[in-house]
Amino acid sequence: MKRLSIVLFILVITATIVWGISRGIGQVKNNFSNKGKWTGAWTASMQAPLSDGISQEGFKNETIRMIIQPHIDGGKVRMRLSNKFASEPLKIDQVCIAESVNRDQIKKDSDHIVTFDGKKKVEIPPGEKKVSDPVSIKVNSDKPLAVSVYVRGASGPVGWHPHAMQTNYIVKGNQAASAELSAQKKKEKSWFLLEAVDVKADKTVKGAVVVLGSSIANGNHSTPDANHRWPDYLAKRMKASGHPMSVLNAGISASQLIESTPDKGEGASERIERDVFDQTGIKSVILHQGLNDIRHHPEYSAGDIIDKMKEIIKKTHDRGLKIYGGTLTPYKGSGMFTPEGEKTRQEVNDWIRNSGEFDGVIDFDKAVRDPEDPERYLPDYDAGDHLHPNDAGYEKMADAVDLSMFK
Repeated sequence: MKRLSIVLFILVITATIVWGISRGIGQVKNNFSNKGKWTGAWTASMQAPLSDGISQEGFKNETIRMIIQPHIDGGKVRMRLSNKFASEPLKIDQVCIAESVNRDQIKKDSDHIVTFDGKKKVEIPPGEKKVSDPVSIKVNSDKPLAVSVYVRGASGPVGWHPHAMQTNYIVKGNQAASAELSAQKKKEKSWFLLEAVDVKADKTVKGAVVVLGSSIANGNHSTPDANHRWPDYLAKRMKASGHPMSVLNAGISASQLIESTPDKGEGASERIERDVFDQTGIKSVILHQGLNDIRHHPEYSAGDIIDKMKEIIKKTHDRGLKIYGGTLTPYKGSGMFTPEGEKTRQEVNDWIRNSGEFDGVIDFDKAVRDPEDPERYLPDYDAGDHLHPNDAGYEKMADAVDLSMFK
């Protein structure tokens, strides 16, 4: 009996220890998973290659080093490479990510090789994309990152994002891990192949808002290499407010709300699935499009533009997301201004402000217009073409966003 009691005692103690260890392991796992969630930190809406030029020629035995500015902090990244617009498989031989310093240079001790399913090389079928394995690297929203992609064989035509407002670099040979590129590098104001970068963000980050827009969202006429697009300014405001969110810029220069054109990208409602809903950790959308439709299609009525906005609102609400509407900014004095187009703009803006269809309104028009001549930009905010803001105008647009909408 005494021996049986000892055996039972040992069994109880052993079971207690095992239970405690398993409980501790579970707690460790839970604590790790609660540190943050994958959230989109940067994106560039891909466009089909043109009929000639670099996007049509593609790359062969070349390294493309692209500089990006993430909008949130974190300790891990993963990236998405796109072969959406190609008819042939894309073979990539090496991808690296590092902290960018002094233009094309990288901080050598921050350099990491990026793998895909554990392999350094990746092949992306036509029309598809590939997401990398997670990479442990410190991400600071105040510091740029460099993503270097080496393509050994002929890539063929590639998807790209022209008018990046950012200098990127192309150089012969595999220099993906080089601290400094060779002097023979070429400069390009475009991103190639790289569609998105996600960050394992701190748990204080409240997700991402995606800006669906055209050249004004894209930041045309802002200072190159300065990250002075209005979504950049908005991300900084959010971080300073203590309610950080990533602001993902899905703007395409010359993009339209309704039409799709071969050299200007798909219309907003056609690309919304890929450029907006496929983003990681998205909580809401800001729609700021319609002015290009007015300029290029005088036959469009305000009703045509409003109907397309309603379609986008419905698609967004069907995903359980909120959507905020930005009023269309002035364009009097620009090359395609007409009194009829201005009347349409005013009617669309009146609907955005007063219909109640959006979950909130951002009055960009009011923020940048001249009070003495409200069909024009205030000169202090005009980039000079009377269509786009300058840096001060982009900052003013970001200041017009009521941050309480996102809480």
